[in-house]
This record gives sequence, C-alpha cells and structure tokens, in this order.
Amino acid sequence: MGVLKKFEQRLEGLVNGTFAKVFKSEVQPVEIAGALQRECDNNATIWNRDRTVVPNDFIVELSTPDFERLSPYSGQLGDELAGMVRDYAKQQRYTFMGPIKVHLEKAEDLDTGLYRVRSRTLASSSGQTPGAPGGAPPAGRPGGYGYPPAGAAGAPPMPAAPPPGGGYGYPQPAGGQRPPAAPPGGG
Repeated sequence: MGVLKKFEQRLEGLVNGTFAKVFKSEVQPVEIAGALQRECDNNATIWNRDRTVVPNDFIVELSTPDFERLSPYSGQLGDELAGMVRDYAKQQRYTFMGPIKVHLEKAEDLDTGLYRVRSRTLASSSGQTPGAPGGAPPAGRPGGYGYPPAGAAGAPPMPAAPPPGGGYGYPQPAGGQRPPAAPPGGG
C-alpha cells in the first residue's frame, strides 16, 4: 500500500473518529456502504490485465449501541450491503473468488458512531467458478483461470520444484552458470 493511501486512511480515521466522538452520532448504513467500497479499493489484487480480485467476506465491527440498533436487521442489511458491493465491483470491473458476505459484529472497544471493517478473500467451496456470473464457468475455460482444476483427469501434473537456474523467465546461459556481475559505474 502506498504512502499516500496510508496517509489518506489515517486522516479519514482521524476526521471520522473525531466527529463521531464529538457529536456521538450513530453509524448509518450508508457510511458502512462507503467503507466497504473503500475496503474493496484498498485490497484489490491485480491478477492479470483482465482480472482484479477484491475481498468477498466482510466483517463490520460496531459499537455496542450501534450493534444493538442494527442487529435486528443484520440479515437483510448484510444482503443489501453485499448487493451494493457486487454492484460497485461490477462498475470497477472487480471480480470475487466466491460469494459476497457481510456480517455485523459487536466490538466492545468502539464508541457510538465508530466502526471497523475487516475483509478477506475466501474461495468458493461449491462448484462456482470465481468471478463468473451465476457460478457458471466462463466459456472455453472449464477449470477457471484457463487451467483445468488440479488433479482433474487430463490436467498436467504440477512440477515438484522450479527448473534449475530459473530467473524470472529470462533465458539462462548454457551450463547453468551465471555471468559475473557488471562492475559498478556502468563501465
């Protein structure tokens, strides 16, 4: 994560925390929705030029009063927030490794109006292919990611160890010997 992004997060936490403490306002679902969007943006992982994976399992920690106020609606609110995350991800062209879930939890160390969002990326345990609508595998890619599932009939075996003398895809000199390092100074 870049220095600017860390600074932005600290500043946001300071401002939000200060206002929440001064005005003792309750957490509103729209605030949580914005936090979930930021969580996706901050934890996006680029897999290739066509695929950016974001977390799909979110835990929103709330103060005791906020949790007690929102917990009767936690199932419906979680579904609504998951739908919002799905819509946002579609706009940003993000993909998920499994179904999207949003859970509310009580955190004793938070004051009214304060919340925390934790997230993680969980792979689908069912037959869903990540990122595919409705769980159907993308056309032409029966195992997802362009490979058949590990251990599937006809799948090539995984190598036990990397090839000797490997160097990030660059060709290696004959005999596996590396040339001596260039002297400093670009001579």
